[in-house]
Amino acid sequence: MRLKRREFLLFLGASLSTASLSSCEDKNLSLDPKSSVKPPKTPLSFQPVKGPIPLATDVVETQVGQFIPIRTASASKQQIQAYKTYEVVDDLVLPEGFTYDLIAAWGDPVGDSRFGYNNDYLSFIETNQNEGYLTINFEYISSATWVQTYEKVIGKSLPIKTIETALKAEKKPRINAFALPANDAVRQAIREVSQEGLIDVGMGVISIRRNSEGKWERTYSAADRRITGISGWIDSRYLKSTGPGVAVFRKKGKGYSDGLGDRIIGTFGNCAGGTTPWGTVFSAEENFQAHVPEDVYPDGTAVNPSETPFSGRLGGLGNVFGLAG
Repeated sequence: MRLKRREFLLFLGASLSTASLSSCEDKNLSLDPKSSVKPPKTPLSFQPVKGPIPLATDVVETQVGQFIPIRTASASKQQIQAYKTYEVVDDLVLPEGFTYDLIAAWGDPVGDSRFGYNNDYLSFIETNQNEGYLTINFEYISSATWVQTYEKVIGKSLPIKTIETALKAEKKPRINAFALPANDAVRQAIREVSQEGLIDVGMGVISIRRNSEGKWERTYSAADRRITGISGWIDSRYLKSTGPGVAVFRKKGKGYSDGLGDRIIGTFGNCAGGTTPWGTVFSAEENFQAHVPEDVYPDGTAVNPSETPFSGRLGGLGNVFGLAG
């Protein structure tokens, strides 16, 4: 079996693994655990997990207590030996002495919603010793994987076939669902999929504690809650913008108005974040143009939602709701 580096990196994107690449001379893959080479010792206080490719920071021990960078020519033999084989493990592999606890997973209940998809920035606000609130960014959904696993995780099916059939009839795999009649079957299918996709992005807050065995676990407090990508649309729990800048949302201009004024529908694309010394959490959006139009007119008003139609790769999720950027 021959494995290209690009193929291997794509594989890593779908699973957790501990691995090493075979040498440039021999790319035959060995999955025999007996053939695995132990990672070289380092002057660190812990033994790092060996990754799939050599890093500039990797070192090998050439003599007792003598370490040299693995990237140097003098370390080429050690590099080939250290990265000749790899072992795939379906687990989160940590250095010896480190542990992890599974606290929550996609689909778990959070308030009146569920735990979202693709965790990014995390913030822990301690309220007492060994307990507090964990804030999580759910940045985006991975379209193919999300569709394939949705029914198993959430427990209901999605009208994907209806949408796929409609997309095949288009010259480009995009549909301006906002322009379709309200009772149109394709629009209704896109609305259902878009709503479920937007539920799985945004932010979440869950209460956790460390139990008597030293493991972290959820406490399911009344404060557990979600801010999804569609919050406010159905439940009227809008976010609200304040300050002088909100004037642009209230003015009448050349562009499209969604009628929300200074009210905001949800949040998505939540990547980075920050925690203040006084215990509040910031969450930063990015790439919001994937689901709503980014462009605005010179007067600050938004372009029409038709500029970002629903796509087969689950982009344009705000289109069917008529959401502006």
